[in-house]
Amino acid sequence: MIKLGIDAQPTSRTGQVVQVLEADVEVQTLWYMANRTSRRAAVNDHGPVHVRTSMHHADTLLRLLMEAGIQPNCITDHGMSEDDARAVVLLGVALHDIGMSVHRDRHELLSVPIALDWMRRHLRSVYAEPQLTVIASEVAHAILAHNVNERCLTLEAGIVKVADALDMTKGRSRKAITAGKIDIHSISAAAVEAVRVTRGENKPIRVEVDINNPAAVFHLNEVFRQKLAHSSIQDYVEVPKLDELLDSLRELGTSEDPQRDAEAAATTATATNGREDGRAGSRGMGEPIGIGRGRVPTTIA
Repeated sequence: MIKLGIDAQPTSRTGQVVQVLEADVEVQTLWYMANRTSRRAAVNDHGPVHVRTSMHHADTLLRLLMEAGIQPNCITDHGMSEDDARAVVLLGVALHDIGMSVHRDRHELLSVPIALDWMRRHLRSVYAEPQLTVIASEVAHAILAHNVNERCLTLEAGIVKVADALDMTKGRSRKAITAGKIDIHSISAAAVEAVRVTRGENKPIRVEVDINNPAAVFHLNEVFRQKLAHSSIQDYVEVPKLDELLDSLRELGTSEDPQRDAEAAATTATATNGREDGRAGSRGMGEPIGIGRGRVPTTIA
């Protein structure tokens, strides 16, 4: 059976949830099947390693936010505890991809009913009604909202979404590359060496990323940054490596290219000389060449 490595008091709600997840064959088989779909679809890992990695990132994100005085919705909306908020976050991570046991496309929509059914059957030893329905609803929202384009209406959902995106080190893309998917997504993911979540200097959370080449900017900017921007915690997170990469790429726009500049100068000179000796007719630079201009026929015999 899979061990998640989450440190929690055995009698706490979080501890009980972790025990259920670690002992349940059904949910662990769903993780296995999600990874089968990942291989078939030639996408990054979505199995138990992804669950465990994302879960640890989510646990750290929640802790740093609460240490900064930012309260999750379980507390502000329901008068529940930090322990309950932690249970929601960990369950959201554990169940967010189980719809991939069916299909990759729109898997978050498939994950919700599977997760609701699973929670109804497996969490009755942890929560009684009406708390069970509250917890299940909050987890279902986090699952649905992990899609990049879905709004996160709770702090817990934003944590799940960002934690999911933080699992971006190069090992996660190995399955896609092995399956023959050599594209910007897999190559960019393979450029990320390590990810660390720590207390920030200017914000509660700092995400530090080690990369082995600048191709990582695609994954950081187009995947991670987009998820962060559509989360509920974007104002609390700083990502200095992404800012540094983007600045270095902007500098490329001002770099010199002697060969191309020489070709451009020669092209301009040729066009100017052509107009002067009449070879270019009445067409000026930048004007289109097409039907009805010069000797191009306007009818077909």
